[in-house]
Amino acid sequence: MLLAAWLALTAARGDCSLTQVGIEPLPDAGPRLYKNVEGGLYPRGGGSRPPALAAAAGTIANQIQPLDAAGVPNAGTGKIVLISIGMSNTTQEFSSAGSGAFKPRADADPAKNPRLVIVDGAQGGQDSSDWLDPEGATWSTLNSRLAAAGVTAPQVQVAWMKHARRNPNSLGAFPLHAQTLASDLATITRTARSKFPNLKLLYLSSRTRAYTNVANSLNPEPFAFEGGFAVKWMIEDQIAGRGNLNWDSQRGAVVAPLLLWGPYLWTDGTTARSDGFTWLCSDLNNDYTHPSPTGGVPKVATQLLAFFKTDVTAVPWFLRGSVVGQPPVLSAGANLTSGQVPFTVQFTASATDPDGSIAGYQWTFADGTFSTAPNPSKTFHAPGSYEARVTVTDNSGNAASATTPITARLALPQWRELYFTAEELANPAISGDLADPEGDGMTNLAEYALGTQPRKADGAVWTSHLASGQLALTFPRAKFVSDAMVTVESAGHPVGPWNSGAGVTGEETTADDGIVETVVASDLAGGGAPRFLRLRIDRITAPAKAW
Repeated sequence: MLLAAWLALTAARGDCSLTQVGIEPLPDAGPRLYKNVEGGLYPRGGGSRPPALAAAAGTIANQIQPLDAAGVPNAGTGKIVLISIGMSNTTQEFSSAGSGAFKPRADADPAKNPRLVIVDGAQGGQDSSDWLDPEGATWSTLNSRLAAAGVTAPQVQVAWMKHARRNPNSLGAFPLHAQTLASDLATITRTARSKFPNLKLLYLSSRTRAYTNVANSLNPEPFAFEGGFAVKWMIEDQIAGRGNLNWDSQRGAVVAPLLLWGPYLWTDGTTARSDGFTWLCSDLNNDYTHPSPTGGVPKVATQLLAFFKTDVTAVPWFLRGSVVGQPPVLSAGANLTSGQVPFTVQFTASATDPDGSIAGYQWTFADGTFSTAPNPSKTFHAPGSYEARVTVTDNSGNAASATTPITARLALPQWRELYFTAEELANPAISGDLADPEGDGMTNLAEYALGTQPRKADGAVWTSHLASGQLALTFPRAKFVSDAMVTVESAGHPVGPWNSGAGVTGEETTADDGIVETVVASDLAGGGAPRFLRLRIDRITAPAKAW
């Protein structure tokens, strides 16, 4: 009877036939709505870092340098410490599940910076709630591990965090459980910065796929997927200056490191992600949640290695700077560098080593996805600007890197599919160019061209004001639309005639979140007479340039 009951419980908790749950990974979803919440990794469904964030992260990455035990720069004997923070899955993937985990593989890689010390601070059985007390046992354990590795808290400059709440169903349906996790992550982030005063960069990852949807189990689907929104929201809060996560000393007291997405780890089982990545039942232990030592652990470790060896914010401190012998000679490219989503790019890389052999290829595509094939293919589903980066290393640990920029544009038919059901797409009164389904006074064509949402009222999208005595109009403009054009027109009377083009209005971009730019257009006529400005939005049939 006891054996039968145990078998029944095991069968109820997991199911290897749960190969698909019908959910798109966040990088592939882009701005598509999930339960009325926008996807993507960054604001407005963006898959890659917004320009200002990318610039700041690049600057910080180049500031990371070896420090002595007191945190003072010392190029001769100093150390750079990378730690992990998280629960059981995190420690298994980072170091504790054997030779296939990230730390043993990275430590054995001759390309790793010899000044870099990797310390696993993640701990089994300790979910995000167990890290909330700054004086709790989790932080004491982490400090003990630093000491055992011969390094100190002031030498910690980079961290990787992957967290979850056990039994998230008890916290409420989405978005409630993800909001709780986001709050936990913010608290842990602030605590980490207080304990490690030189912590500059914190990379965050999603959970991996579970093969159970039993609501009251440890971390079932879709809760495991939905936890990724907690990372997305916390990063967006820091970008927007919300949530007490300031990293910039010029904006006040620093209470957090700069937050970035690291590898995005979730994919829908056997349904291949845009980079071909899948997650099989055999990648998990028999609890259908934790990664197996020979399946899931090396899969995550491989993606972590690819990220740290290619990402522009990691290469300066993760890879060894000195050269032994001669470095590899690398050339890379792609059959397409721009296209209309969804489109697939075939990348190519060719490397030779003058005095040795090529040990491996690592690619990342700026949206949390990766490949280790020399010539991978990648499908871009979300509009934006991406940098595909490849790093090759030779048998001596020398590295060479190359970048291929990719521009992904969105056409109006694909935009409609993001926001309207099949029934609504067949009804032009809801999804047509001139329809206004939410009644905010903006047509669908205008929402598309300006980068706003057609399913919720947007409020005041544009404003007018005087700038240096000239009438000016401030408005948003989507950067990657392919078949609509926004034109600013000027007139001396509200009925026209309306004029546009150089010499009529001047434009300046004042903000850019990677997907939508904020534009200020000034009337150049001036002269003291009454003036009027308006936006004109035209549907065009040929692809337009990305603004």
